[in-house]
Amino acid sequence: MLLKLFTFSLLLRLCLSVPDDFTTLLSFKISADSSSSLPWSSSSYPCSWLGVTCHPTTHRVTKLILNNSNLTGSIQTLTRLTQLRYLSLHHNYLSMIPSFSSWPNLKHLYLSHNGFSGEFPAGLASLHRLVRLDLSYNNFSGQIPLMELAQLPHLVTLLLEFNSFTGTLDSGGLSISPLAEFNVSENALSGKIPDFLVNFTVSSFSGNSRLCGKPLPLDCYNGGFHSKPVAGNDVNGKSRVLGMKKKVRNSIEMMIISVCVVVLISTLVIVTWCCYRFKGKKMKVKNWYNGKYGAVKPKESTVDDQEMVCFEGCRGFDRVDDLLMASAELLGKGSVGSTYKVEIAGGDVVVKRVKLRESISTRAKKRNIAGYLRGNIGGLRNLNVLSLRAFSCSKDELLLVYDFLPNGSLFTLLHGNRGPGRTPLDWSRRLKVALGAAKGLAFLHSRKLVHGNLTSSNIIIDNLGNPCISDIGLSLVLQMPSSLNSPYRAPELVQATHNSQSIKSYTKKCDVYSFGVVLLEILTGKTAWMEGEGNLVNWVEGSMKQEDWKWEVFDFEMLRYKEMEGEMKALLEVALLCLVSSPSQRVEMVLVMKMIDDIKVKDMGSGEFQESISNGTLTSGSSSFSEN
Repeated sequence: MLLKLFTFSLLLRLCLSVPDDFTTLLSFKISADSSSSLPWSSSSYPCSWLGVTCHPTTHRVTKLILNNSNLTGSIQTLTRLTQLRYLSLHHNYLSMIPSFSSWPNLKHLYLSHNGFSGEFPAGLASLHRLVRLDLSYNNFSGQIPLMELAQLPHLVTLLLEFNSFTGTLDSGGLSISPLAEFNVSENALSGKIPDFLVNFTVSSFSGNSRLCGKPLPLDCYNGGFHSKPVAGNDVNGKSRVLGMKKKVRNSIEMMIISVCVVVLISTLVIVTWCCYRFKGKKMKVKNWYNGKYGAVKPKESTVDDQEMVCFEGCRGFDRVDDLLMASAELLGKGSVGSTYKVEIAGGDVVVKRVKLRESISTRAKKRNIAGYLRGNIGGLRNLNVLSLRAFSCSKDELLLVYDFLPNGSLFTLLHGNRGPGRTPLDWSRRLKVALGAAKGLAFLHSRKLVHGNLTSSNIIIDNLGNPCISDIGLSLVLQMPSSLNSPYRAPELVQATHNSQSIKSYTKKCDVYSFGVVLLEILTGKTAWMEGEGNLVNWVEGSMKQEDWKWEVFDFEMLRYKEMEGEMKALLEVALLCLVSSPSQRVEMVLVMKMIDDIKVKDMGSGEFQESISNGTLTSGSSSFSEN
């Protein structure tokens, strides 16, 4: 009873500290959330609600992100949230918009894909801190207040496409600077495009039949949108003008057809997405950053101290805060860190969150980590290497951003759901993965890089079935402790671990050994660590001593491919060459890649393949196993 009273009094004090914002949010839910999509409860602290972020000291609402929430009606109630910096309500069904003057601190405003109508909202001149404004895909009409927009010194994004704006783009000689994103396509604008906008592409202005001037193909003449005057008699002049008008009319018709197709496809995509979301297949986790449900409320010291370092292909975010505020789904936890799928504007990405050990949290060692990621990993671009798009290193953790590949890891494809209803990974796909992973690892070795912790879990499969190696060098640069009993661990590392030299002792040949274990997983369908039977390498060694070992070793799902037995035995021989105990006799990765490529090109029997090895360059070592 005392605990309940204490909890109630605590909630009461917290709510009383932000009475206006608390009641404002509840009022907005009542008026706009008829489908009860927002999981807000008056019994919980409002700053922990889904999509709500508060200032850490004043507890006033500073960010409100309620995208795709089936909201309807007016947002007039939200004008009482006077401390808003970030308001995002895109992809809803809202239809009434108030004056902007109530949000003087607003920096980001995203209201696209709604049903707002009428003239451009009033109060624009009061948004002196505005950085991004997106009113696209609505039903706004009237003129665009470019002269007011030109008075906003920080504006970099202005998106107004797919509305019904009329008038010209005349800003009275003023320029909107420094715009980085601009789009007014599919409106009813006319006149000449101002000089300060000519550097944007045609797509920023298309769908406005009466606009002229660069970058559009129509030249302006006497303030109109005609073609340039031509020499010759009146008859020729008239015919050419008629021909030009016909071309313009045909262009307009093609544009209308294109717009209709785009709208139809967009509608189908939105309807499909809504059905998918309604069925609950889109699982959001409790706040991936701090464990509370909904959008993240990061601590000041956590976010402000972080620098986001971006590489080629980084899109949809430019700050750590953009990632931390997004919805996320936990994909898994590994030896390096926890992995999340995060939804951002540029598409889904994968964020790996790594807690830095106390021994490497010093400023100098963090600089070493950042330097390694900048100099060695950030610029790697290869079909079989998962590209690092961005990273951020704070006081005690590291965030790594990669592309999201929906097919998951090789571990999941091989070992996940092996019961009824499973779709087996066929032999051709296994061989493709083996070759691609070998190419990726050979590429890293050619750049004088080692992986340090290659397993089937950090080989990720892309949309086309190509394997991509991830977590390159992380376990080494982060000085992650490794287990002596790890089945992927090369024999020479065991003694080095006893001498505390395992990281310094890690070589390319250690990666080759780990790759050999991955090949055994591909061939046997078994995990590298087999409960009750030791590790996979020992199990294969023992099984091959039996008289008829082949279909005891090979995955039972491969029984249907008995005609490929020669290829399977050939790949097993490659795996055994990778698993030679002595690192000096272990094969180089580039030769492993070539041997697997030979298997893929030509169906070779075990004896034929072994003969090719003996006649080649692989005479310095032999497998640690024998076939009876």
